[in-house]
Amino acid sequence: MQNHLRLLEHYQQYSKAVHSLMESMMASLSGAQLLSDQEQQQQAVRRLSQNYPFIELMYSLDSHGVQLMDTVFSPHVSYRKRRQPGKGRDRSQRPYMQILQHRDRDVSVTEPYLSSATHQLAISCVQTIQNSHGDVTGYVVLNFNLQRLISYLKGDQLRERVHPAFQGVYAIIGGLLVIVSLLLLAGAGKSLLDVFQLTSDVTTGAFGIVILITLGLAIFDLGKTILEEEVLSNKDIHHHDTSRRTITRFMSAIVIAISIESLLLMFKSLLAESDTQVLNAVWMMMAAVALLMALGVYLKLSKE
Repeated sequence: MQNHLRLLEHYQQYSKAVHSLMESMMASLSGAQLLSDQEQQQQAVRRLSQNYPFIELMYSLDSHGVQLMDTVFSPHVSYRKRRQPGKGRDRSQRPYMQILQHRDRDVSVTEPYLSSATHQLAISCVQTIQNSHGDVTGYVVLNFNLQRLISYLKGDQLRERVHPAFQGVYAIIGGLLVIVSLLLLAGAGKSLLDVFQLTSDVTTGAFGIVILITLGLAIFDLGKTILEEEVLSNKDIHHHDTSRRTITRFMSAIVIAISIESLLLMFKSLLAESDTQVLNAVWMMMAAVALLMALGVYLKLSKE
């Protein structure tokens, strides 16, 4: 699952470099030969794909925006089964054609748009082909996957290939933590039945149940955080907000667990008419307050 908002932020940050790179790549192609020769298009796409895995497809249009030949796909094209050959398709209303109406340039690059075939962000680069009289005879379009393009520029290609394996490990860890929390909740339920049967001290049993539930809650929240942060969401390791969010969620779960445990220990000591554990409860509460203050300082400093 892609984080399109984060991807658009990266694009806005490097848009000038992206446009310059795409324009230089497109200008290096012989558009007049590619316009009506599908074999030449296939060779060009195959040659470019060897070094640039973000290239997806190429096709040519006549002067009215109608596709002349079937689309040529690169070996790295995404969702190939959803793609259509496209010959004879009217593309005069596509984003790049709208841009060409307002620009007098041989090569133009679109802003990111959602592909109708794959529902992923893409950009297109268009080369305008003119005859010796300066009349437009057609257009050559080269399409790029924006996610792969940004990864290529940031050098993240190897990490993205290995990332699914890391996700699998995190999924196992998070799932095991959730199972452990369910076992603790099951133990709390069994202890609750024992309390109702009056087979043990009610006060001690009740506090033991709350401790099991609280511990189960903390472990479940930890497992859920791992699954959400590392498996279900698309993290950007290059952005500091990702680390801030993860650390905040982990520390919040720890602070809540320590606070509840200190309150339980304090109440248990008072009900037992023994102050031997009150001091320990106070120290636990102070530790929770210290963690909370440290978290606030971290969030303040990391934000600045």
